[in-house]
Amino acid sequence: MIKIFQKGFSMTLAFFGIIAIILFIVAFKNLREVNVEKLKTIPIKDSVKAIKGNWPWILIVTANLIFWIAITIRQSTVVYYCQYYLGDKDLTAVINGVTVAQVIGMVCIPFLVKVFNKYGTMIFGFILVAFGHIAIFFCGSNIQILIALWVIACIGQGIACSMPFAMLSDTVDYGEWKTGIRASGFLTAIGSAFCIKAGSGIGGFIPAIVMEFFGYVPNAVQSAQAVFGIQLVFTWLPAVIFLCGILPMIVYRKYERNERNILMELAKRN
Repeated sequence: MIKIFQKGFSMTLAFFGIIAIILFIVAFKNLREVNVEKLKTIPIKDSVKAIKGNWPWILIVTANLIFWIAITIRQSTVVYYCQYYLGDKDLTAVINGVTVAQVIGMVCIPFLVKVFNKYGTMIFGFILVAFGHIAIFFCGSNIQILIALWVIACIGQGIACSMPFAMLSDTVDYGEWKTGIRASGFLTAIGSAFCIKAGSGIGGFIPAIVMEFFGYVPNAVQSAQAVFGIQLVFTWLPAVIFLCGILPMIVYRKYERNERNILMELAKRN
């Protein structure tokens, strides 16, 4: 499609944007709320208080922010890797296409949680996607092996991407237990939307700085140093950042162990 449209990327994005608008309209045109119970709204100032001392929430938000920084670097640099390192920009579509393999990771989450608990499943996802990228660095230009490793990384991506959305509800319980305020909307919205937006911005900024440091020049024949910089940005940089996401999850372990007691105490209060 980029080749067909005269303006390439911009027209392709506009085309998909129009499709997205149509699909959203179709999806929500006849949507009806099932739960019509009126819930008491909580003022913003009280919602913010639910963050105080809510270390599980802080840890999950930190891990989720790290994930979105790394995933943005991963997705935004694949086109440079294909064009300048592999020498074939058209491979970008193929590699991005198999990203659908992340669904496998999402489907496996219930089974993994039974074995590793939630924090361990999140760590497993981080390790899997980091392993895939580090291994890609050593596979050279072997496309078959690269795609296989990319699929492995995508499965890990699906796990690490989905877990924070499942775990944020636990931090709402912790916040209510700690402060008496159940700010479910505020904590989940900040814990997801903020991480996605901030992570995407930071993740888009970092690789540009690193590639410029290595001498990358847009739309030109790249030096060996610049190509090496692109290779590092695509493989090692996101891998290291993904592995950093393991640290808050290790700390989160002690809070997850206490979840059952918190739920029992909340039940007694209510």
